[in-house]
Amino acid sequence: MTVWAVFVGILLLTSATLAQHLDLLGEPKDWTASVDRGGTKMSVRKVDGNLLVEIESDGGDEDFPKIRRIFPKPQDWRLYQRIYAKVRVTCDDPTIQFKNLAFVFYDEQTRLPDYPGNPMKQQVIHQTVPVGRWVVIAKWLTGINRATIRQFDLYLYETPPAKPHKFRWEVSSLVLEAFGGETVIFDGLPFARKQIKGAVGKAVWKVSTDDGLQLVIGSYGDAFQVSAGGKILGRARLEVPTGLMVRDVTEVDKPPTMVGGEVKQVGKEIQQKAKLKELGLEVFATYKSVGGYIEISGKVADLKGEDRAVTVYFALPVIKGEWQWWDSIAVARAEPDESGELHYYETGVQYGLNGTHSKYPLGVLTLPERGGLTLAVRMDEPVVHRIAYNPQLSLFYIALDFGLVRERRVDGSPLWEVPFRILLYRCDPIWGFRSALQRYYDFFPQFFVKRVKREGGWYVWGNMAETKGAIDAGFAFHWGPRDSAAVKWDNENGVYALFYIEPQTYQQSHQDFEQAPTVDEVVGRLKKLADGDQKELSAVAATTYRVYPLAHTDEDVQKRIQETAQVVLQSLNHNAFGQPYCSVGRYGWMQKRWGAILSCNLAPALPRGKGWFNIYRVIIPALEGMEKQGARYDGLALDSLGGYGEASRVNYRREHFRYSRFPLSFSAHDHQPVQVAFFTTVEWLQELSRIFHPKGMVFMANCSWGTTPVGLPSLHLTLTSSGLNTPSLPTQISSEPLPTENLAPTYLTHLALNGKWHGICCTAFSQDTATTCKFCVSIRVYFSGWRKRDGNLSLVRGQVRKKSDLSGLVRAARFTLWRTTPKKAVWLRRLSWN
Repeated sequence: MTVWAVFVGILLLTSATLAQHLDLLGEPKDWTASVDRGGTKMSVRKVDGNLLVEIESDGGDEDFPKIRRIFPKPQDWRLYQRIYAKVRVTCDDPTIQFKNLAFVFYDEQTRLPDYPGNPMKQQVIHQTVPVGRWVVIAKWLTGINRATIRQFDLYLYETPPAKPHKFRWEVSSLVLEAFGGETVIFDGLPFARKQIKGAVGKAVWKVSTDDGLQLVIGSYGDAFQVSAGGKILGRARLEVPTGLMVRDVTEVDKPPTMVGGEVKQVGKEIQQKAKLKELGLEVFATYKSVGGYIEISGKVADLKGEDRAVTVYFALPVIKGEWQWWDSIAVARAEPDESGELHYYETGVQYGLNGTHSKYPLGVLTLPERGGLTLAVRMDEPVVHRIAYNPQLSLFYIALDFGLVRERRVDGSPLWEVPFRILLYRCDPIWGFRSALQRYYDFFPQFFVKRVKREGGWYVWGNMAETKGAIDAGFAFHWGPRDSAAVKWDNENGVYALFYIEPQTYQQSHQDFEQAPTVDEVVGRLKKLADGDQKELSAVAATTYRVYPLAHTDEDVQKRIQETAQVVLQSLNHNAFGQPYCSVGRYGWMQKRWGAILSCNLAPALPRGKGWFNIYRVIIPALEGMEKQGARYDGLALDSLGGYGEASRVNYRREHFRYSRFPLSFSAHDHQPVQVAFFTTVEWLQELSRIFHPKGMVFMANCSWGTTPVGLPSLHLTLTSSGLNTPSLPTQISSEPLPTENLAPTYLTHLALNGKWHGICCTAFSQDTATTCKFCVSIRVYFSGWRKRDGNLSLVRGQVRKKSDLSGLVRAARFTLWRTTPKKAVWLRRLSWN
């Protein structure tokens, strides 16, 4: 039996024991199979007790195959907190590695009023499933309205790939779960209440901050007591674990274990050391005061000599009361979601427990009239983490997810041992998150250095001299100037000229293909280019796009194509099947012909890797070349950071592990140790800072991330594109000033692109005129980016937001686009916010 099968079996047993169920599987007659369009064929039957859905794809565009249950009477599913399924997908094409499904809920009272016929809204939970093995899916129903359910769909997507093939889904379990009083949900996992055990020792010593926060550690390693300003905020209890805890993630039915061990005072610090033989782990930690905060730091090490997936916890007990959890500076709440906990997570990523992690590097909990607590990590030490409040257990905790392997880094340090560092400090209970942020800024001013000398708008491509009134309109940053003449004009007019690069990915032309290339064809072409195959080099060189990036040198184009291909082969991030992440499409910048985009590791230490190549073969030669022409780049325009799925990916490629300084985590799908792909980008950004900050250069990034913005200390201007669900996040955790654009769910075009003005619209690129669609008239483009020092807002180009979203901001300025004709200029008018 495989490890995966054991994992699935234990999870099934655990779920069945702890929850009440509503079976949705039923019989084949309860389901109807259909497609939204196209010629894809489907059938539904039952085999060996499993629901079997067979699908014959016709290739091409997505036909949206699905099976559907319709309920004649509304179903009240509010009792149930989680959907639980066990599925397996198999394909006749061995190159297909993943398939996607979606659970779709339709509630009678949740409708789309602006759509014809007022249809029920699709409330969707997505999941990616690896081909060829049984997979358990357990998803909380947070945000799903379900008081009057009339329809439930299971979408079993046809693409990728966009070619004819056959595949089949087996569903052995499909239930809704309700967890009762004998079940405890901790860190998103259900446990029997009797499994949760604590320990309370004698007080060993206390650690105090200079503003009156005091943490007392007990002889069992328990968080014996926490107080602020003389007021007790929490005390350890026998029935609840506190302090440092660890958990082997592969033992899915077991809750965290208190580290315990030897606890003693050493000088002004508390030290804790333990060997947990049953878990095969060793933990060492220190507790010390660092002025305004308490630092809990240490290391966890594997003793088994195996690959490990481990979560380290630090849990604080808190007294009973109406504690408030803060999602942001504007939102505080006391009611938990379906998981029974309060947190602010990004979900659906490929790393960490259940594919979730905290959006912010800090979490804030306050009790009015009594005190406030903050748990945090450092932004220059990326780690997959979750910060949450569990009211059932009265615990405020942080979880850190690590992967351990029996290998060493290139510097000799062991990858089976990882360091961790957790920060604990107090905050004002009235100001909550804003107070905690301000203190974080004060603790780490180096993360928030303002290097930009002026604020203003974003001008893209071309030559700004060709746009009359651009300076008066407030443009200050020129993204990708066309040539040396454009850069010289920027230099003469105080505009930041920014050299353009898309650093994370490799793009390869297949413009000579008449149909979409397969992944094998993409990789095959890449290998031939790297080997110097003359036929392949000539074919690619003859296309208009060729490959990106190319070295900024005067060398022969084919030699540069070959060099890029060699670098990329060394740098490709790999998925669980040992294959590169590859997106294929007809891209506009390739004249809507076929092309491929591949994911790369940017770790600077990777020999002749993409990180090295970006700096020493692209950026530095480009900067030096511009100087030879009598002009000067003022910084870098870093496009698509986190884009094309980079923000959520993991890298299974083990030979890469030894080149990264940051800890490994583990895969959300199979709990194998992996690199978090974006963390190597953070390393690269830190290397950029080391090289170019002393030269006074600034970095501007167009980001599509959902991850906690650990790269922001290296960036000075950030435009957030699609995929950012929290527009206020980068404005609060960033260098300043920070222009942000939230492009989801609307589509906000750049104010000036190639010398032409643009408007805003929720559905289309509206060139030359500002649109007046029904949605757009209710929104405004306004300046955002809270100044951390004085509570004011930076005057920088802003984001699409409804007026109602501005609660909690101190002051704001609003900018309105005036409607115009193509022959008239579009001007911005500053208005006061009412």
